[in-house]
Amino acid sequence: MTTHMRAQPGERPDLRSGRLRRLMTEGPGFALLMLLPALLVLGFVIGLPMLKALILSFDTITFRRPAAAGTYGLHNYARLLSDPDAWGAVLRSALYMLGTVAGSVSLALGAALLTHRVIRLRALARLTFLLPWTVPAVVTALVWGVMYDGNFGVINRLLDLVPFVNGQDWLIDRKTALVALIVAQVWNEFPVAYIFFLAGLHSIPDELYEAARIDRAGAFAQFRFITLPQLRYIIAVIVILLMILGFKAFPIIFILTGGGPAGATETLTVLTYNTAFRSLDFSYSATLGILAVLVSIVMVLGYLRVMARADTGKGGAV
Repeated sequence: MTTHMRAQPGERPDLRSGRLRRLMTEGPGFALLMLLPALLVLGFVIGLPMLKALILSFDTITFRRPAAAGTYGLHNYARLLSDPDAWGAVLRSALYMLGTVAGSVSLALGAALLTHRVIRLRALARLTFLLPWTVPAVVTALVWGVMYDGNFGVINRLLDLVPFVNGQDWLIDRKTALVALIVAQVWNEFPVAYIFFLAGLHSIPDELYEAARIDRAGAFAQFRFITLPQLRYIIAVIVILLMILGFKAFPIIFILTGGGPAGATETLTVLTYNTAFRSLDFSYSATLGILAVLVSIVMVLGYLRVMARADTGKGGAV
């Protein structure tokens, strides 16, 4: 800041102090001053643990070999590059993320289209779709765990009523475990997208639909050529937000399966936890955490880019 406040030749000290005061009360310095307490809290709560994890990732701290502590180097990162379990967990995280994004966007957009023109019992209809968001992820996992139970779960009981369809051990079978978790995750997080879509649909001018009806455009044509283009920026924001939520998802996966069966649902976050608190290899767990942070940063940068395009008017109508 002092470099910007360098005195000009012949400038009096009172003028310099006046410029500094205006900068801190009216210019960009005021915004920084207002953000400073929050930045300090974030630095203490998030920055310090991340710095500690970064240092830990170069160490060798494991309770199985305590004498190896203090051996610094890139050995954990070399192990990461050649670890099939880690990259398998990244692949499962990507599949889980894509499944939750596709399911949440589809369900949320359908619910928004269904309720945005409702007049009678509008509040009740919208509250119905918002209720899953009010339920903690732990409670969601416990409820879906009971529903998925192979012996007395309600899902298998309903399937028993369908001819030629048998129930499944949803959370035990490797073929169905990941899909079952995705369904539970979608139910828990789709209301986030629902709110965005509902707001976006209400912002579309009715004149566009009236003109389309005059041109005898059907419902599908209106959805394709009016609704989707008008929502394209909102869809981009929602997809990136849901990608972040899906990639870092932990409670539902861990409570329902803990990474099993045979690692079929062990995503990167679950592998990081299991490495630290089951294998007691804290340094390698920190390395996996750094990998997760790097992937999250890439997605956050994508989100910021979408927001920047919206601010410059290139992101489409909202």
